[in-house]
Amino acid sequence: MKVTDALDAAISTLVERPASILPAYLIGQGAGTVARTIPFVGLFVVYLLLRADGRIAALEDALRESDAIALSEPEAIDAGTAPVGGLEAAVSNLLTPGVIAVLVLSALLGLIAFVLVDATIRAGQVHTVYAALQGRAPLEAGVAGAIRDARPFVGLRLLEYGLYLLVTAVYGLVVLVAGAIYAADGGIGLLVAAVAALLAPIWLLSVVVIAAVFLFAPQAIVIDDRGTLSGLKAGVGFVRRRPGAFAVYVAVAIGVSTALGLLGAVLAVLGGAQVASVLALLIVAPFLGLLKTAVYAEGARIDPDPLLSGTRRPVAARARDAWRTSLGTLWSFTRRTPGLSALSLALFGVGVLGGYYAVAGFAIGTSPPQDPAGAFGSIPIGTFALIAANNWLVAVGQSYAGLALGLPTVVNLLFNGVVVGLVSGLSDDLLLVAALVVPHALLEVPALAISGALGLHLARVGWRRARGRVDDAALAAELRTAFWVLVGLAMLFVIAAFVEAFLTPRIAGWLV
Repeated sequence: MKVTDALDAAISTLVERPASILPAYLIGQGAGTVARTIPFVGLFVVYLLLRADGRIAALEDALRESDAIALSEPEAIDAGTAPVGGLEAAVSNLLTPGVIAVLVLSALLGLIAFVLVDATIRAGQVHTVYAALQGRAPLEAGVAGAIRDARPFVGLRLLEYGLYLLVTAVYGLVVLVAGAIYAADGGIGLLVAAVAALLAPIWLLSVVVIAAVFLFAPQAIVIDDRGTLSGLKAGVGFVRRRPGAFAVYVAVAIGVSTALGLLGAVLAVLGGAQVASVLALLIVAPFLGLLKTAVYAEGARIDPDPLLSGTRRPVAARARDAWRTSLGTLWSFTRRTPGLSALSLALFGVGVLGGYYAVAGFAIGTSPPQDPAGAFGSIPIGTFALIAANNWLVAVGQSYAGLALGLPTVVNLLFNGVVVGLVSGLSDDLLLVAALVVPHALLEVPALAISGALGLHLARVGWRRARGRVDDAALAAELRTAFWVLVGLAMLFVIAAFVEAFLTPRIAGWLV
């Protein structure tokens, strides 16, 4: 297939069938949520261990003592002459060998979980876009393909990451050896920097070569039905056979990624950097996935718009239908699952109480802002965009991560509640904290609870699929429904973010 035809197929398919493709990429947001679950559990275990052997109580006593000194001898604190040995000792006593072991182990297990889940999701994504290009049912193919090709994709990921780690380790080792050889030289720092700078292009070239070698291997595994090593060989063979198509795809990918990076930089200056992450998730990643698959599928039948028979509806009409579908699906799901929503809200509330009582005994008392009304500036557009995008991404990850038996959803709800509880427990003025939280929380927390209910619902469906009680088509239908629920929740998060950025600070300012 010509690259121009592949471009047309990728754009047309994404524009005409977004609801059949985007769920496969939104699921990818759940990989990070699944991976973070294990370290979060590890932190909780560490807290229980430290609480059980009295080290948390010792820290609380030291904090109370330092707080009393700050109140009675503020000049000594400013001059640095006040005794702080007790606080330093209490903090250092927290890092016991058992605590370090739990933290390291949980981080390692989280990394392993990310690699496994991410590779499986990527297998489903390639199957999804390939089926969409061929006019088949995309999500059904994605579910079946993720299950079938999880192993070769995991092998591919481990091999690729292993090679990156190897070349980086060799690069670092050479730099360290160069420093060790000339350790007696007074200019060792300059020498090591020079060696590192000279070898950096070689390291970068090695990374680029590895990326090129693995670029089309996922498509080879799916389209040619190959394993890890044979898929890698087929991907390299495609690059050698069609270097022009490879070069054009790389140029398009670099151009699109650069444009997104520049947009992200501009948005970061304005305070809305997370918006670029949303655009990458909804537009850039699926477009590049479609394009790469269409480029590789030389002899396969590619029909970018097989279901519409040439009758494309106007964008405005499709947008109206999407609006109605998302709100209708959100309302229907909420009505069908009141128990799950209540459970999600309860988990969030447990987290709030746990976070509050975990730090309320510290009595260190953080002061609220002196001018809440001006906390975000006079026109906080960037803050509004950042909050809306971040909350929606959290909801997406929390919902689709529920497929991992629901545990990541539960932990995420508890963690978000704990954060709110920590802020409340460390504050001197609970009334002002309530004023800074309640106005937007009236909409934001229920939306978060609905996304948690969605995650718990997907956990139930995923469990039934694992036991063979439902088929791939049923699971795919639930993933599509989850997509429309999340689109509806995006509107709620936008409204809540507007209240938080523009109205909440002014409401809190009235109380100061």
